[in-house]
Amino acid sequence: MDLQLKASALVHRRKLTWREKRQTKKFLESSAAMLRDRVEADQAFLFGPMPPQVSPLVLFTKQFACDEEHSPLHLGMLVEPDPAAAAASRHVDTVPFVSPHFGEGLRNVRSWTRPDGGPIMSVAYAWNDEARDIDLVLKGHYDDPELLEASLDAIDDFAKGIWLA
Repeated sequence: MDLQLKASALVHRRKLTWREKRQTKKFLESSAAMLRDRVEADQAFLFGPMPPQVSPLVLFTKQFACDEEHSPLHLGMLVEPDPAAAAASRHVDTVPFVSPHFGEGLRNVRSWTRPDGGPIMSVAYAWNDEARDIDLVLKGHYDDPELLEASLDAIDDFAKGIWLA
């Protein structure tokens, strides 16, 4: 957590206030405890360029053994929400997305209303990595759609930097 706080201060080129540090630590501790049991992921990332006054964006990667032919339809199934969730979405935008490490893929952005009435937005990327014979998905969601949408170019740059060891 201390490393995340130092990185956030470097990204924003200023010293974080005591309140910002406390808020970020609290968010990270509660997120780690909650997500450990709820999310099946291979890796998790904190997207640093979010303003330090708000919770960081958490992105997850999941790799799947590719048991189907690499196709646009298969790629779309990885990045699109399930049909019930898609029907409840207010805004869905799926566009081609190219990564220098994984090639051609898709990016899906969607927004919807949570059961408690609050807005939420998610971004998901998917690639068929034929060289490794895997499918890779990178996902994150945020409860401030305007901030997430304003940060999409930086999040896209982050997604292009993802690579596998």
